[in-house]
Amino acid sequence: MKHVLLLSVISSFSVIVQAQTALVKGVLENKDNGRPLTEVEVTIPQLKLMKITNAEGRFTFSQVPHGTYKLVVNTSANKQETVTINVDQDVVDLGALAFGIDEQAISVAANQAPTISLEENASSGDDDGISDQSVSGVLTASRDPYLAAASYTFGPQRFQIRGYKRDQLEVYMNGLPMNDAESGSAFFGQWGGLNDVFRNQTVTYGLSPSEVGFGGLSGATQIEATAADQRKQTRISYAASNRTYRNRVMITHSSGLNEKGWAYSVSASKRWSDEGYIPGTFYDGYSAYLAVSKKINNANSIHLTAFGAPTSRGKAMPATQEAMDLAGSNFYNPNWGYVNGEKKNSRANNSNQPAAILTYKYNPDNNTQWNTSLGFQTGYNGNTSLDWYNAMDPRPDYYRNLPSYYLYDPRGADEAMANAQRDYLLADPSRMQVNWDRLYGANRMNVRTVNGVTGKRSVYLIGEDRDDINKYMLNSTLQKVIGAHVKVTAGVAGILQKTASYRKAYDLLGGDYYVNLNQFAERTYIGNNDYNQNDLNNPNGIVYKGDKYGYYYKSDFVRSYAWAQGEFTYNKVDFFLTGRLGMEGFRRNGMFKNGLFAGDSEGQSERFDFLTYAVKGGLTYKLDGRNYLYVNGAVMTNAPTFDNTFVSPRTRNKAVGNPVVEKITSLEGGYLLRSPFLNGRLSGFVTEMKDITDIKRFYHEDYRTFVNYVLQGVNMRNLGGEFALKAKISPSLSATAVASWTQAFYTSRPTASVFLDNDTSTKVATQTIYLKDYYVASGPQSAYTLGLNYSSPKYWWANVNVNFFDRNYIDVNPARLTSDAVEFVQKGTPQWNDILGQEKLPAYYTIDLFCGTSLKLKKYIRSASNDMFLYINVGVNNLLNNKNIRTGGFEQLRFDAATQNVERFPAKYFYGYGANYFVSVTYKF
Repeated sequence: MKHVLLLSVISSFSVIVQAQTALVKGVLENKDNGRPLTEVEVTIPQLKLMKITNAEGRFTFSQVPHGTYKLVVNTSANKQETVTINVDQDVVDLGALAFGIDEQAISVAANQAPTISLEENASSGDDDGISDQSVSGVLTASRDPYLAAASYTFGPQRFQIRGYKRDQLEVYMNGLPMNDAESGSAFFGQWGGLNDVFRNQTVTYGLSPSEVGFGGLSGATQIEATAADQRKQTRISYAASNRTYRNRVMITHSSGLNEKGWAYSVSASKRWSDEGYIPGTFYDGYSAYLAVSKKINNANSIHLTAFGAPTSRGKAMPATQEAMDLAGSNFYNPNWGYVNGEKKNSRANNSNQPAAILTYKYNPDNNTQWNTSLGFQTGYNGNTSLDWYNAMDPRPDYYRNLPSYYLYDPRGADEAMANAQRDYLLADPSRMQVNWDRLYGANRMNVRTVNGVTGKRSVYLIGEDRDDINKYMLNSTLQKVIGAHVKVTAGVAGILQKTASYRKAYDLLGGDYYVNLNQFAERTYIGNNDYNQNDLNNPNGIVYKGDKYGYYYKSDFVRSYAWAQGEFTYNKVDFFLTGRLGMEGFRRNGMFKNGLFAGDSEGQSERFDFLTYAVKGGLTYKLDGRNYLYVNGAVMTNAPTFDNTFVSPRTRNKAVGNPVVEKITSLEGGYLLRSPFLNGRLSGFVTEMKDITDIKRFYHEDYRTFVNYVLQGVNMRNLGGEFALKAKISPSLSATAVASWTQAFYTSRPTASVFLDNDTSTKVATQTIYLKDYYVASGPQSAYTLGLNYSSPKYWWANVNVNFFDRNYIDVNPARLTSDAVEFVQKGTPQWNDILGQEKLPAYYTIDLFCGTSLKLKKYIRSASNDMFLYINVGVNNLLNNKNIRTGGFEQLRFDAATQNVERFPAKYFYGYGANYFVSVTYKF
């Protein structure tokens, strides 16, 4: 009986204790403009509890014992606001709390992240030092130490979060989906150079619930770029760097909301360099932004936002180590040569895709939000390269121009010729670059009459692969907080995109015209004057500068979906459930009648429509107010892309057999620590991706023509663990340790169907690709960093990171993973291993150093106002200037099956920059 009584007392006490803890929640707002204060640290020091506000400025504390406490809001590293709260019921809703911002301190905090932006490098389209050879869009840094490291410390090394590709990150601008309807990826270069007005970003990582959409495997990023979201200020800044551009000037003015409810914001910048870090690369970029907001009343507002970033930049290319050694540099760039003493690059990216977004927001109270946005985007993206007709290959690193061609000649090695060629190239460094004089001379001497036109017929030219787009976007999202524990979000979205894809004559290199013929078809079908026509409707078409040639087709894309999400917050447990149902479709419309595929190139293809679905959910168990256990899971499908559905969209309407949606299952879970002095995570994940179609297009050595290598049934598995811990050693000094270990590899043996591009044959071969257990090329799959950060009360900061990277594998050539590739090769021999092995790049470490200060000019200049500040920031990556870092690479898709010698077409590599810097000075008033 005594035992029963004792148990009853204990149980009753437990119930009382449970009843005496509460849920405490609130919303932080900027008192100057009423906008949410996002990613602000909120603490209850007495209980050692810490939270970070979300995209709506909301925070929630669980298991808070009844009593009176000090709620501390860290509006900056150097300023705190304190509110007394009384916890005396199960749910305490503090409502909206408005605070001012310490401009001097908040600007220091905003610039403590290293100065690396997304996708900027000589071989991609970006803003500060990351290339995109299968690189995922790196998430913007946030208060989470792991995301901060993944964005800024690991990003420059081609690191891909969890090994995912960039199409697994969803990006929203004022609620509108910005991912391309054709590729599924978001391209941050479309608003590059507008850092001042695109700072308001909220990140959702992994499978966590998002406020604006379902999210991808990598999560979602929401950018709020309305005029009402901008702080009232004027900023003038100058930056210098030795990366892709050397100079940047940026001017921004934001009015803030006036008494009549109007706000406007304008920003403009120019980024330029005659040559970046890599020889032959140039940069010429402009950016502009204009936004107007009108607050109609406390519940209704309307916003118009427009931006664009016309950019032209010279590109670099990966090269074989042999070519780099001959040139004497790991940063050898074969794309350029001298014209009248100046460097001319044959490969450039030219892009401009301006957008306009109209947004209506209805917020009748703190618990209801309805946002609707309409958007239109138009413009172009083009990439230039050399073209030639019945002439010698002009590329200086073409394999026949290198000494190894003579060493690995199928007819037998000729060391004398190899040595002679090596001596010839080493005698004059310009011989490893494009010989523009020879190309111009060949064109000027080639006077011909074609189709009644007499003039200098170009046999060499620079062509531009061009995509002209018009995209219409719609998104409407309703969010409602129901009671103390439930938040429901639902939305619809749609994208209609029309793209015209073609090749145009960009530079005739001293010639008068070019003729639109297929030289590869002429080699296969000698004397056939139909098969060699790129457009039978205009035989022997005369091509002048700016005219289309080679290929021309249009494509239509439609993506629409509806989604809903429920989030449930309780004292001990939080959970959510999200679902999405969508439809994606596309169609090709050929504008040229290709001579090889006269019956299947011109006109509309069949339409491909795919029903997609996605479901995810998760649960968080709160051990107490600081320690959490969580698990999230997802099942989703993705439609195949346009380029992986049509066998060769540039030439014909033929599609792969039985295109199907990709199937994805994913699970993540772990432990989270959130306290004022320690902030960290320990998590694991596993993702299965199945039924992927991947088409590789390249010149095939056996078939002596370009082929389309259609891989179907590709399966992958991504698994790994993540660790991050940030410890506050003192109010000013903190230390960070981050580790990422991923294993991304193939789990199937797909089937490859081979289609010739310059032959009327339909399919010439079907092969099994023994791809299982090979690694996916996804950057370093092991990445670690240790960092120290000091933030002085006197408004200066510095941080240093020591980083280590390993397990970076180059991309394999599927044609080498067939039974034919190792036929007659003895198993286990060095030759066998060379053909079937996968190269792991050397491990390496780097050191990064960043520092900055914020100066209130009133302290130094009496006549200055209290709003005048000067911000100075300096960042150096790879401080030790290691120039031998291979950040990526791939096996050439060209493989000589006759000799089975991989050295005839060896791997090509990317190298990371040596010591590189970024310095910026900003004047704000």
